[in-house]
Amino acid sequence: MNEINSISKDQAGPCGIICGACPLGSGTVAETAGQTKKSIVDCQIPSWAPFVPGGEAIDWAAVDRALTWMETYARCAGCENGGGPPDCTIRICAREKGYDLCSSCEELEECTRFDWLRDHGQQIKERLMQCRGLSKEEYIKKMDAQKLWQA
Repeated sequence: MNEINSISKDQAGPCGIICGACPLGSGTVAETAGQTKKSIVDCQIPSWAPFVPGGEAIDWAAVDRALTWMETYARCAGCENGGGPPDCTIRICAREKGYDLCSSCEELEECTRFDWLRDHGQQIKERLMQCRGLSKEEYIKKMDAQKLWQA
């Protein structure tokens, strides 16, 4: 398990996202970027890409920089460890109200702070409402047992 995985393991944000199941919290995005970067080099894609339609227009140095950036920074240590978007209105609100999990909030049903997560935000809000009364640890165990975030 990589360092980020061990940091975010057994964590959930106040929003109900299980950190270890999130592609950023689990390190999947960063690891995939590293694997993609290695495959580009191993398969010598930049050398033959110009012979394939559109391949001549690709800036391979920029691709390499982007993948290096993703490998380094597309990771999340989880809200408990300072990860996640710094301006996350869900986390900010939960902290202000003193909640570990938004399921404790009486205003959860009307809450619009989940809207930026689109359909996923509505799904986790519904799960949080179904899990009212559970501690954060109980919530994580229940969600993990249901394997909701695993493909």
